[in-house]
Amino acid sequence: MTLSDEFHELLKADDNEAAARLVLDAPESAEREGLLSLMLHEGIGVEPDLDGCFDHAQKAADGHDPLGYFMLGYLCDNAETPDQAEGGPRQQYDQYDAERFYELCSKLESRWKDPAVLWLAEHYMDMAAGGDPEIGVEYYESIADHNADAAACLSDYYWNLIMPLYLKDDEWEAQLLKWTTVAADMLPEEYCHRMGWMYADGIGCEKSWEKAFDYFNQAYEAGDWRGAAAIAKIYEEYLEENPDLDAAEVDEIKAEIERCKQLADEMCAEEAASEPDPSIDDD
Repeated sequence: MTLSDEFHELLKADDNEAAARLVLDAPESAEREGLLSLMLHEGIGVEPDLDGCFDHAQKAADGHDPLGYFMLGYLCDNAETPDQAEGGPRQQYDQYDAERFYELCSKLESRWKDPAVLWLAEHYMDMAAGGDPEIGVEYYESIADHNADAAACLSDYYWNLIMPLYLKDDEWEAQLLKWTTVAADMLPEEYCHRMGWMYADGIGCEKSWEKAFDYFNQAYEAGDWRGAAAIAKIYEEYLEENPDLDAAEVDEIKAEIERCKQLADEMCAEEAASEPDPSIDDD
């Protein structure tokens, strides 16, 4: 287990003092410098000190430590380097250097790679700031097979290209299906509902009421009220498309429609009640 692994295990156990002591007592190394930078930034077992954070991040980066690169990227991005804090002329690093440091971090295997890649992807997706979405997509794709945030962003990206007017494009639809499937597996409470409508409408796939129903049910079971509402909608459409059903089956389906609608209303109300009231200002 690396020093960083031990450090984060102690943080998970809410033992910040032991985590700090572990690093402070460790032999000098680039990895130790990176962790010291993080500790000084977040106040983990020590008093926060931005200047000290910056100094240790530089030493870590000089030793090609991924956390050192990440911390310098973060400091640059958030105007926390000494030059920016002083407000004087540019001497060493400023916000324009963030991309360079995050890029260096993204090339090294570590727990900081994914956050660096996500920053770079979001950076390039911002066309208003001169970004290039094609590059942003490439960054997301590099980690989306295991990173829920990246898979979700790709699903949203292709969904927004196609919807709401449903612009037919086979390649976009294929990518939408691919990444929404991944996102639904990792974030069922958010993306199973989308998968359900894709199968219901045949977006990027063959229409399948069975698969649509299955995904809507998964959404409902994961706590998404839209799943229950969609199941009710499917049953309503089934009744419309099958007017010759016997009376007993019609009554059974109507009862299920009402049950699902009631579930959806209750879940929606619970979700709304759990959200903070935006009309209440924090003093």
